[in-house]
Order: sequence, then C-alpha cells, then structure tokens
Amino acid sequence: MNPGVLYAILACAAWGFAFIGPLIVGAWTATAVAGGRYIAYGLWSLIALGVMRARSGPQPFDARKWRDATLFTLAGNLLYYTLMSESLKRSGVFLTTLIIGLLPVTISMAGRLRARQRLTPAYAVALVLIVAGLFLANQPGQGAQASGDWIGLACAFGALALWTGYGVINADWLRAHPKVGGLEWSSLQGAAALPFALALFAASPHPPQDAAWPAFITVSLLLGIITSWAANAAWNMASTRVPASLLGQLIVFETVAGIAYGALWSQSLPAMTVLAGAALLIAGVVIAMRERPPEITA
Repeated sequence: MNPGVLYAILACAAWGFAFIGPLIVGAWTATAVAGGRYIAYGLWSLIALGVMRARSGPQPFDARKWRDATLFTLAGNLLYYTLMSESLKRSGVFLTTLIIGLLPVTISMAGRLRARQRLTPAYAVALVLIVAGLFLANQPGQGAQASGDWIGLACAFGALALWTGYGVINADWLRAHPKVGGLEWSSLQGAAALPFALALFAASPHPPQDAAWPAFITVSLLLGIITSWAANAAWNMASTRVPASLLGQLIVFETVAGIAYGALWSQSLPAMTVLAGAALLIAGVVIAMRERPPEITA
C-alpha cells in the first residue's frame, strides 16, 4: 500500500472522533467544545514546535510562513467549523452532513481538474458509488430533521467550499515547500489558531452548573492532540504522496470512522442503510484506487 494512502486513512480514523466528542461532554455548547479543542491543539503545537526547534537549532522568523499558517487554519479549522455549526442549528443534521459529506467528491474533482486528468468510466463509477454511499450513510436518524432554511444551506455549502479549497491548496503549499514537514506544518497551524481559539472560548456561553470539567478537559485534549494535531500531520504527509484526485476520495473513511465510533458510543449497530452506505463508500474508493494515477509516488 502506498504510504500516503495509509497516512490518509489514519487521519480519517482520528477525525472520526470529532463526531462523538461533543456527545461525551454533554451540555457544553458547540463553540465551547470547538474552543477547547483548538486551545489544546494550539498549546500542544507550541510544545511540538519547541521540541523541533531544540533539535534543529534556532531558525529565523518566517513571517510569510506564519501568515499562510494563520490563513489556512482560519479557513480549514475555525471558520469551517463555525459555518458547519450554524448550518446544523438552522438546517438540521441530515442536510448539513449530506452537503458537507460531498467533500470526497468536490476535493477529488477539484484535484482532477487542476491536474487536467480526464474523467474515465471507472472514475465516474467510483464517484457515483461514493455519492450513493454518502446519501445512505447520512439517512436521518431519530430526531434528525431537515429544514429548508436558506441561511443554513448557504452555511453548509460555504463550509463545503472552504474545506474543498483548503484540501487542494494545502496540498499545493506542502509540495511547494518540501522542507516543511507534515508535523511542522500541523504545528504551525495549531499555534496560529491558539489566539482565535481563546477568543472563541471566551465568547462562548458560560457552562451549565452541572458541567463536568474533567470530561471536557479530557475530550478537548483528545480532540486537540489526536483529532487535530496528529490527524492534520498525517493528512499533510498524505498530501505530498497522493494526488488530490485520489486524496479527496479517501476522506470517505472519516464517515466510516464516525459511523463505527457512533455505534460503539451508542452500543448499538447502525441501521442497514448506514452499513450499506459505508460499503458503497469503500467500494467507490477501491475502484478509484485501481486506476493508480501516474503522479502517485512511493
């Protein structure tokens, strides 16, 4: 297996925890959970950068690199999450997850267009399977209702556009800066997010009186260190080894991971439509991978 594919799968497995993290902390608001997550991400990133600098020696301050890291983390982390949260409130879980769940298709198509690759019949079949799988996997469950709120729909499509652009441009940036490793780039983005995360947490509603701080801190650390720092580093490593047209499709494993973690948390098997959707997602990726695009490297 191409190492980049393995890195992408590991990143998606870590990202999947974000689906149940808010459920574990209970009454905490979404903005508070986001703030806690990115505060932990930022603090851990500062520690990681300190260790890297201690090993490599002092380096001159690169204002352009920090500027790019700030712009990337605002678009791919904080602003993306804010739009998604607003869409969940206004349009419900089903429409929001269905729209944002199109990321494997939009990133894949954007990468393919940028690389001027033709749409082969096998690739078209793979896209159809992924779209069908996403639809089945995101069927509304108990209490999940869709709403026609136009602002909510606009937020969902805005979040989709943001992460589509982030996924492609982030990969381009890493290829253009081969001396910046995946761990360093993840740490730079995390450190750049810290002041904004602190402001987001400070602006969040006060926690309820029965809020469990130990659970909140534990989940924040897991989301910040594993789901953000480690997962983003693994994704960065994948971005330099796998073409964007295939890399985008590998995001379907985030949905699969979320389904699996949700089943473990609820201690119940997913509905048959969800299992069928997950099977179609995996089948679509397998078909796409069999094309073995020429720009994949070892």
